[in-house]
Amino acid sequence: MRTWLIVCALALPLTAQAQNAMVLCIEDQAASPFTYPNKDGTMQVLLKMAAKQSGVNLTFKVQAWKRCISDVQSDALSGLVNAGYTPFHASYAAFPMKPNGQPNPAQALAKMDVMVYRMKGSKVGWDGQSFSNLSKPVLMPSGFATISDRLKDLKVDFDETTKEPLRNLYKMIAGQGDAVLGFADEMQALVQGRKEIQEKVELVPQKFMTADYYAPVSKKYYSDNKEMVNAFWDAVGKIKVSKEYQDAIKDIK
Repeated sequence: MRTWLIVCALALPLTAQAQNAMVLCIEDQAASPFTYPNKDGTMQVLLKMAAKQSGVNLTFKVQAWKRCISDVQSDALSGLVNAGYTPFHASYAAFPMKPNGQPNPAQALAKMDVMVYRMKGSKVGWDGQSFSNLSKPVLMPSGFATISDRLKDLKVDFDETTKEPLRNLYKMIAGQGDAVLGFADEMQALVQGRKEIQEKVELVPQKFMTADYYAPVSKKYYSDNKEMVNAFWDAVGKIKVSKEYQDAIKDIK
């Protein structure tokens, strides 16, 4: 009897830990400075801090984005890191929501500006509402439904066959597109670090859009762990505005 009690006592922490397990999927391509496949970006730091505060046993799995999505859809993984709120993602995943049924930006991992780049001397324009003088596709990084949905609404021809924004810049220089869309910080770093791009490419002043990116979980995982997930998202929102978090990410590039 005593041996059985000891075994049960030892098993309790493991059982509790298993119940609190959350496996979030990160894309195997860097999204600087937010996520990296081989080191912590700002989002990974935030999520780890939130997990510690809320008592969640968090781990990450790195793989291709399409595989991340399919594994969350099938409940092989708990959720995603760096997903925008779109009809597609909302069809299989739960997001932090406000009482009015809208996604809660206070619990987003980050807010990102998407900018437009064009060739110097180009007449291609973007006024915040519509493009002008396009004759070739707009190039965008693959896998970002928030951007592609906006382009579809605008009825603009676009190419999302390339993941890396640097390759899209070179594709535009080679004449394969009229404009490139990308995230502000990442694009600025890419352009400033390459003279051959600086000499040929320029930023359009008006941003294309601003989008919030989240750590959603599958609807089944949320249903089974609602209290835990809500506490985790709540911790994300609180830590995101803390000095401790800002100090932790200040040198991440």
